[in-house]
Amino acid sequence: MRATCVFADTAALDSNVGYFTKPKYIGSVYCYACHLDLSREFAKTKMGRLFQLQPRNDLERHGCEGCHGPGSNHAITGGGVGMGGLIEFRVDRGQSIEAANRACMNCHDEGFWHGATHGVQPLACFDCHLVMTQMSRTAQLAPPSLAPWNNSRTWSLAIGGGVLAGLFTGAVFRRRRFSREGRRDESA
Repeated sequence: MRATCVFADTAALDSNVGYFTKPKYIGSVYCYACHLDLSREFAKTKMGRLFQLQPRNDLERHGCEGCHGPGSNHAITGGGVGMGGLIEFRVDRGQSIEAANRACMNCHDEGFWHGATHGVQPLACFDCHLVMTQMSRTAQLAPPSLAPWNNSRTWSLAIGGGVLAGLFTGAVFRRRRFSREGRRDESA
């Protein structure tokens, strides 16, 4: 059975491209037809339990499409990498880091975002976090083998460096403030 039979609204099909001009949500059941192994692995993660088993809001009720976007065009073209305009969380085939990060920020607000690179190099959420497979107990951190810098030693050094930078900055500003206040007292 082809995925095209699920779409009763064939008038919405764009005759030039062969799929919907405005993609539609079709439900995760159609995703499972081709991606059953991946969906089983995803169900073992915290996000998988929320999106597949215990959704709390409309976005989570969309299941796979909550993050990847409406799946009608992906299904109607027969699937495959780069087909149908899904967000694929990779930087190839026209995918952008901004689009992928926007999908993550639908649930994880700016308070969670800690990857500011100040224009040096765009950083994607998926550079550190793999959500489709249980990779760590918390935060779905990617294993060091995928990103050599993503390990406990590097994070410890980064935290230590941040603490030292904070202490140094605080001491400098405190010294400046006291030196200014001292000058004011002398002039009075």
